[in-house]
Amino acid sequence: MTTFTIRFRALLPMTNSKPLENGQLIVERGRIREIFSDTNRPIEGELIDLSDCLILPGFVNAHCHLSLSALRWQIPRRRSFTAWVRSVVEKNELVSWENRVLALHAQAKVMARSGVTALVDYIPQAKFITEYSLLPFRQTLLLEVLGFLPSQVEPIVENLELALKQNITEGGMTKLGLAPHAPYSVSPKLFREVKRLADKYKCPLSCHVAEFPEELQFLQDGTGDMKDFLEERAMYDNDWSPPASSPARYLDSMGVLDSLVAVHLNLADADLDFLKSKKVKAVFCPQSTRWFRRDKYMPVRDLLDLGMVIGLGTDSLASSESLNFLDEIRAAEEMLVDVSREELLRMATRGGAATVGMDCGVIDKGRPADLIGFRLRGQFGDWYSVPFESERDRVDFVMLDGEKVL
Repeated sequence: MTTFTIRFRALLPMTNSKPLENGQLIVERGRIREIFSDTNRPIEGELIDLSDCLILPGFVNAHCHLSLSALRWQIPRRRSFTAWVRSVVEKNELVSWENRVLALHAQAKVMARSGVTALVDYIPQAKFITEYSLLPFRQTLLLEVLGFLPSQVEPIVENLELALKQNITEGGMTKLGLAPHAPYSVSPKLFREVKRLADKYKCPLSCHVAEFPEELQFLQDGTGDMKDFLEERAMYDNDWSPPASSPARYLDSMGVLDSLVAVHLNLADADLDFLKSKKVKAVFCPQSTRWFRRDKYMPVRDLLDLGMVIGLGTDSLASSESLNFLDEIRAAEEMLVDVSREELLRMATRGGAATVGMDCGVIDKGRPADLIGFRLRGQFGDWYSVPFESERDRVDFVMLDGEKVL
């Protein structure tokens, strides 16, 4: 890899350090070797002059279903979540592999142009790993797990372990994790087995948690639209007993809550301290939440005040109009009026990386050179405001692992 000297007008390290102005940094072998608060140091290697740009760590899309990109504009808004799920299942079954792959790559370009350099994605099958490996991102790919019937446990676990054995690596740009889909779509035994695999292979575990009212009803008394949907799909287990508890308490009863990456948490207000005690990490998906017109959504301010790790995600185009991450951070600001722009950018970088243990999301010595740049327009007093400018739909510079991408 090449050595670069990058000059900048301003830099947001997203560590606990203040913004730097009129400095330069040295990138060597894909990592940041030095950061200087002036430009008087000798140039090493190629000079990249971004002295008219704000530099910050690349964005981390902490929750996505990129393989559903072919469903863009195909799914109507529904009154209930289960009606939406029915539409997604029906439409998704009609998508050809060729169209799925074309849409996946097209929308990956949208994300990359908007500054995403790291991706955490739920993939439905291990065969997608090859396609994802072609994308310009540092990645954590979470093998999505669904199975509510006891008879499904053994074959599912066998396939998961085979995929982990074949693809697990200590280094590289792509790592695997596991994603038991939700408390209403994975059986207790399967949850425990997936947790066992996550511990064995030391990989992250993620789950949709406390997302919608039908989920809470199903866990409380085993009735409602979610039960009807599972019965329609011949996936309901008649021997299953509802736990009569919240999603978080149910997951904890199965031993899977500790250090879990919990996506959504729209209806988990009563469990916030409990989630904190279990070191749960959270992911908020602003545009998807708004697309569903949810009256109640993740209490981000409360979670931040508790010191919890929070990332930002786009979710999928089955429930969002855009995977452009600049749209995502602006939507987050509109929805979270009590969260500062600095905090939102931490969620979009450092927070997202921390949810799954990615070694990125900050600009610091020894860390990967995953950088994005915004060309400045006029004078600025608040550097944290630059990415939120309404007219921006793409970044002006991207470096991934020390290599110029844009």
